[in-house]
Amino acid sequence: MTKVVLEDSHVVAALEKIQQRAEICDPSGRVLGVYVPTSSGTIAYRGAKSPYSRAELERIYKEEGDKARPLADFWADMRKKYSEEFK
Repeated sequence: MTKVVLEDSHVVAALEKIQQRAEICDPSGRVLGVYVPTSSGTIAYRGAKSPYSRAELERIYKEEGDKARPLADFWADMRKKYSEEFK
C-alpha cells in the first residue's frame, strides 16, 4: 500500500474530524478517492457488491462443504494472524 504523508495541518485537522467513510474531492468536486478513518472500525471494502448471485454463492458453499466460510471469517483470521498489518 502506498503511504501519503500530509504536511498541511489544516488537511490533517479536517481528516481527524471525519468519523465515517468519506469521499475526498478536489475543488471542482471531482472525486479523488475514499477516506476511511481507522477510528470508524469499518473495512474499506464494506458495501462492495459480490460478482456472484445468491444462488451461485450457495452452490459454491455446497461444493466446498466444510472448507467454505464467509469472507468476514477469513478477514478475522487474517487480522489475528497478521495483526501488525491491520493497524
